[in-house]
Amino acid sequence: MAKISRARRLKNAVVLKRYGFKNPYTLLYEADKAGISHVTAAALTEQETGTGRNVFGHDPVRNPAPKGGTVTKARYLEYKRNRKAGLGMQGVGPLQLTWWEFQDEADRLGGCWKVRYNYRVGFHHLAALIRQHGWHEGVKRYNGSGPAAENYRRAMKEKHTKWTKRLK
Repeated sequence: MAKISRARRLKNAVVLKRYGFKNPYTLLYEADKAGISHVTAAALTEQETGTGRNVFGHDPVRNPAPKGGTVTKARYLEYKRNRKAGLGMQGVGPLQLTWWEFQDEADRLGGCWKVRYNYRVGFHHLAALIRQHGWHEGVKRYNGSGPAAENYRRAMKEKHTKWTKRLK
């Protein structure tokens, strides 16, 4: 992927901000660092949390993390204690990192509850899947497998098409 200029990143951040995205410059910086396009990063973020909100998911698990609630350090650490106690994994942050290894990787970087590290882990994971399997299959595998993952891929493709028209 070609190196993105700081000016292009700033222009795209303005566009994302206009559409209500939270932390758009961080989103784009981390996408560049991972080697995925701004279009794919925006589509993934919208798919996962709409505008990059730092929230918990809504997975039906016993873990009492506040479903849909804002992710804070204190809430995340409580969630993690409950996760380790076997009460289930929940999506965390703007990219809804759900698998414990991804959450722990973000923690090693500085904290899964921090938007920057949440984006870094999610974008690097997606970039690896795309490199290994191509865009369509990589996006599908980001979500999992089966019919739900295929529906996810279709929804991502629609968002990707929309963001292609908005971002350069």
